[in-house]
Order: sequence, then structure tokens, then C-alpha cells
Amino acid sequence: MTATDTAAPTARTVDRPQPIGLFDGPAGLLLVGDGDGVDDLLSGLAAGVVPDRWPAATAVLAAVLVNDVPGAVALLGDGTIDSVNRLVLAPNAAHLATARRAAAGDPRLGCVVDAAAYSSGLSDEPPDPAGLDHEFSVLALTVRAARALEFTDGRRAQLLLQEAVAPAAATGPVLHARVLAMLAEQEGRSSARMAQAATHYGEAASLLEGTDFARLAAHFQLERGVLLHQLADGARHHLVEAVRCYQSALLALDRDEDPDSFALANMNLGIAILAMPMSQASDQVRLGVAVQSLRAALEVYRPDHHPWEWSSCQMNLANALQYLPSTHQEDNLREAVDLYEGVLGHRSRAADPEGYARVLANQANALAHLGALDDAGTRYREARALFAERGDGDAVDVIDRQLAEIDGLR
Repeated sequence: MTATDTAAPTARTVDRPQPIGLFDGPAGLLLVGDGDGVDDLLSGLAAGVVPDRWPAATAVLAAVLVNDVPGAVALLGDGTIDSVNRLVLAPNAAHLATARRAAAGDPRLGCVVDAAAYSSGLSDEPPDPAGLDHEFSVLALTVRAARALEFTDGRRAQLLLQEAVAPAAATGPVLHARVLAMLAEQEGRSSARMAQAATHYGEAASLLEGTDFARLAAHFQLERGVLLHQLADGARHHLVEAVRCYQSALLALDRDEDPDSFALANMNLGIAILAMPMSQASDQVRLGVAVQSLRAALEVYRPDHHPWEWSSCQMNLANALQYLPSTHQEDNLREAVDLYEGVLGHRSRAADPEGYARVLANQANALAHLGALDDAGTRYREARALFAERGDGDAVDVIDRQLAEIDGLR
């Protein structure tokens, strides 16, 4: 499994492929030295297999992956790889000087040293990809792409990430997937490239099928769903595909381990379903799924921590409850009224009069369905006044028709 690097004149110092770039944070820069079981572990990681038990030679990486950085540092010795890893885990000028001496003459080790120094702010110069291949080439190119973004050169970053795809693919599916996702993230910044970004996220998620990186794949599916959702503009086929992405992501996302992503996937799933025309019997089932998803998102979102997301979930859940077929329709309507009231309590009438008016109008609609005509009329008139102040004649006309219907029922 050990690779012969014809571009590097030095003797082999590390087995290949190293787990460079496979994990987030400092774990993605750690090197693994020789030892029993290391060859199998490295080839397994590259293919997406995370061991239940780590070989002794990989104890530093294993400790960092469970967020025990102090424990990992305590395991380091004085060898070449230890010196490089010490810079990664505890970057300072002294450790950089030691790591540079240890890596002298080996461009692969030097690449990691340069990447760690740049990432920690100890150096302004990213690693040079010349003479490198596979995971080390990917590291140098992706760090240079990050530097390009710091200088707001998105085009340069995209070109560097495109160049990194081939060596990543030659290394293994996990690194390949990660680079495709980086490229997708950059492409997604442009509305003209959103469709290509969604494709790359989909390819990245597919590469991780059957691996131990299911949570990573779920995040890629979530990002793909968000892009398709943005591209939909009411188009049913994009909304359907976005829903599939969110549902796929939720198979691996856990509320306790990934609360923000779990909540976002549930919220967006509910909103996407509600955006679809309800013309078939099966659509009513999906409406029930939307309600469940929005409730799940509200288990995470709170007005003090996620005010926009909480408000959106509350509003969409209240809207869905008004039309959800149920033998407890009155209970659903009362809950909807309470949900709208909760939103009103956290919105500023002065700062967002139109938004405040929309909540009032929706609450009035729920009250009217409950038969609370006087309360509904009061809310409608309050909303009408706000819309009139803003010059929204269309909204005023809609409310006037609602008030006429109420008068006809008295």
C-alpha cells in the first residue's frame, strides 16, 4: 500500500494514503506513523471505513476525533511525525521551527507544516502543490483556494478546487466527496452556478453511500436540498427533489448530535411540502408530514436563539394546521391561533408593520374558521390599517372581502 513518489527525491517517511483532509478541524491535518495495523487502517479510512478500535500507532488521531486535544498532545513523542503533529495541535513559533527542521527535505511533510502554519496564522504563505500528488496535492490546493477566498478571488478559488478534484478522486471516495462539496459551496455563491453546485453535492453524497461517513453525506444532502429549494421558484420537480434531499439527510442527522442541521432539514422539509400545490389525495398525507417536520424543528429552535427560524416555523406550522384534515380540527385551529399569538409577541409592529399585519391576517383567518367572528374582525381591521398605511392596496382588498364575508355570516 505504500506509494512511491517519483516526484520527491527523499526516502519514504509516511505510509500512504494519509488521512489528510478526511476529517474536520485539526484531525484533518494529522499524520499517522508506522505501526501494527496502520496500513489496513489508512486504506480503510480512504475508502470510508472508520474502525471500532484504533491501532496504538493512531492514538493521537483517535483522541482528537473524540475532542481530546490535550490527551492527544500528551501522547506525542519527539519523532518527525510527532513534531509535525505537535504544530497542528498546539501551534506556536517554537513548534513551527521544530516542525520545519523535522520536515526538511520531505515535500509532503513540508506541505503539512506549511498548511498548519498558514491555518494558524503563523505564516502568510500557503503550501506549494508542486511535486506533490494525491492527498498532499489536495491539501496544498485547498489551502490555496481558502487563501484566494480571503482575497475575495472566488474565480481563482474555484479553479484551484477544480484542480484538486482529480488527485482527490485518485486518493479515495471520502476525500473526493469532500473536495466536490468544497467546490459546490463555492459554486453555490453564484445564482448562475447553483444547479452545478447541487449536482456536485449530489455526487459527493453518492460517493459516501455505504461508508461510515453517513453524517457527512447527510450534510451534503441538506446543502443540495437548500440549493434545489432556492432554484425551485414554485417548480414542483425541484421541490420534490428538495424534499427527497431533506428526507435523506434526516435519516442520518440526530437532534442531539446535529441540532442545527436537524432543525434546518425539518424546517425546510415542511416549507417545501407546503409550497407544493395540494391537488391529490396523497398531498394531504404530505401535509401531515410537513406538520410533523415543523414540530420537530421547533424542538430545537427558540425565539431567543433562532428568532427568524423560530418565527418561520411557527407561522408555517400555524398555516398548515388550518388546512390539515383531522377529526380534531377545532383543536388544530386553536393551536394555530396560539402560534400566531406567539409570533406577534416577538415581532415589532413598528419595525416590521407589513410582517406584523400578515400575522394578524392569518390569525384572523383561523379565528373566523373557529367561528370567533368578532375577534376575527378586530384582527382583520388592525391588519387592514397597517396595510393601508404601507400603501398595499392588494392586501387591503383581500381583507375587505374577508370582512364582507364575516358581515354576511352575522
